[in-house]
Amino acid sequence: MTGLLASSLMISMLAVTAPQAKGEAAEPAETAPSIESVGSREDLLGRYNLRGVMETASGLELSQDGSFRWYLMVGSLDAFSGGRWDYSNGQVTLVFDPPAEGARYDPIGTVVMQIDGDNLLPPEKMGGGAYVKLKPRPESK
Repeated sequence: MTGLLASSLMISMLAVTAPQAKGEAAEPAETAPSIESVGSREDLLGRYNLRGVMETASGLELSQDGSFRWYLMVGSLDAFSGGRWDYSNGQVTLVFDPPAEGARYDPIGTVVMQIDGDNLLPPEKMGGGAYVKLKPRPESK
């Protein structure tokens, strides 16, 4: 029963977290110029926050060594994971590590995100929205 509940929560988390009510336009994410602005893998490094999905918090950090960290909080489910990432053909591919034993969510597997300027667009099955790259904080003196 617990496995069924966890599966239902994961499906709900990935598929039913629509940004707004039907007929209501989603607020556009801040978008940088275009895919051509990503000249190299290094341009993608950094932290991203999910925008455009109501009552959901999610973040992603792409690291220089090819690893990533990710979290998702929706309802009473908090999911934390990581894995390996790669950039090719104008897409970012995330390969998630298997969940820790006892985790309340099913394996995520591989997710391919499209690049839109400085933003990463998850596939529709993940509920829409955009991972918007955070600007670095200015150095304090």
